[in-house]
Amino acid sequence: MNKAVKYARNGILIGGAGFGLANLFNQLIVREQGKAFNWKEFFTSILKGAAIGGSIGLGAGVVKDYLNAQEEPINTDAVLFTMLNKVRLNPEDRNYRILLQKSDWLIEIIKNKFADDLKKPPYRFGSTEKGTALKEKFDIDICVSFKPSTFSSTTEMYFSLLETLNKYNNTNGIIKIRDQKKSIGVFFLVNGIEQKIDILPHKITKTKGNSTSGYLYVNNKGLFAKPSRTKTDIQLLNSIKLSETQKKILIVLKDWKNKKQIPLSSHLLQYLVLDAYFANKNHIPRNFTSKIIMVFNYIKDNIENVVLSSIENTNNILTNISDNEKLAISIACKDIVEEYQYQPNSIINSLK
Repeated sequence: MNKAVKYARNGILIGGAGFGLANLFNQLIVREQGKAFNWKEFFTSILKGAAIGGSIGLGAGVVKDYLNAQEEPINTDAVLFTMLNKVRLNPEDRNYRILLQKSDWLIEIIKNKFADDLKKPPYRFGSTEKGTALKEKFDIDICVSFKPSTFSSTTEMYFSLLETLNKYNNTNGIIKIRDQKKSIGVFFLVNGIEQKIDILPHKITKTKGNSTSGYLYVNNKGLFAKPSRTKTDIQLLNSIKLSETQKKILIVLKDWKNKKQIPLSSHLLQYLVLDAYFANKNHIPRNFTSKIIMVFNYIKDNIENVVLSSIENTNNILTNISDNEKLAISIACKDIVEEYQYQPNSIINSLK
């Protein structure tokens, strides 16, 4: 839709409502009491406001459309790739390399303490390992898988690991250690910046064969909340594969949703990117910008109805978020798509 029509329509609605409310206030509040309400005057004021508002809106829209038509198209793919390189975590980033060394140190501590209790050596997983982490907002995630017979409960597992880590507080740059919902956060000061390593203890299930499925301790807090556990398979979760282009799209959208404070988790966003590709199979656009718009279009049209479960636990419904959050996500995507359809160059400012 061109801006002339849109602005004129909005001007009619706003002008009519504004003049009508003003007349209503004037007749009911300002004028002397007891005087009969003049409906003709009321509706006339609405029409007058609609005419004035529509004219102003139409004029502004015509100017906007003219300027839009004069705007030279730019290579949005090139600009988006430049933006991508600025926000994507570089594996050679100095702070990341230091934190990587500290994660190796923590892994050795855990291996030495729980040598006979581990199902497999602790390993890193998540966005830093997949190459989808943001430069300004990244953590290193470590999974610690314990044998089924090691602890009597996930509670004992969690707090045994927490107790071991607490012994190293204020050591090797650690500034605090925090018990979290499911993981244990180990915070370091790296070149004056607080950086975090999340350690996720995982108790493997007693099953035949080489199972990687198990349970996490869920550290529910609150007056009436009780700790619980949840089933998961970190190795299966870590097996989700994205193409290099899908990774780039995910990074751009993660940066967008962080900057715009869109209530959308990175985990769900990853699934939405994959689902958008599946839904558009055999019709994937060729250029990078169009691929991003394809994903925004898919989210806009489906976020309020689609049901997506996490691969490691079908009971973990990722789309189980509030209707208000879904509506906010849909509107944010709709705005980007509509602005892009009006002016393709707008995608650059929309994602900044």
